[in-house]
Amino acid sequence: MTFDGVFKVVNLAWTRVLGYRAEELVGHHLTHFLDDQDRAKGLRLINPRLLDTDAGPFEIALRCKDRSYRAFAWGRRRVAAEETMFISGKDITQQKFLETTDNLRLYELMAAAARKAGN
Repeated sequence: MTFDGVFKVVNLAWTRVLGYRAEELVGHHLTHFLDDQDRAKGLRLINPRLLDTDAGPFEIALRCKDRSYRAFAWGRRRVAAEETMFISGKDITQQKFLETTDNLRLYELMAAAARKAGN
């Protein structure tokens, strides 16, 4: 990825997980695939001035070709000789789903306990 956030090269994992062909990703800016809520985090991820001081990981979701979103924990490293950066993400979509489900269950239990205490 260039320092201005444009994909130079993607590996097969990008195409397999997101559903895009490589040529649909290469040449496009990262923010093209971000939800509006993640845009600021995405710009922080690709900011070359923060590469050495703000290690991350960054949790940012990308839009898949089918318009769904997948959550990733992103890391990055500078490739100084080419004035680019290498970003890699671990798909944490299932983990985020389970966290949300657990939080909803906890909320339901707390709400039921509060109703019971109020009676």
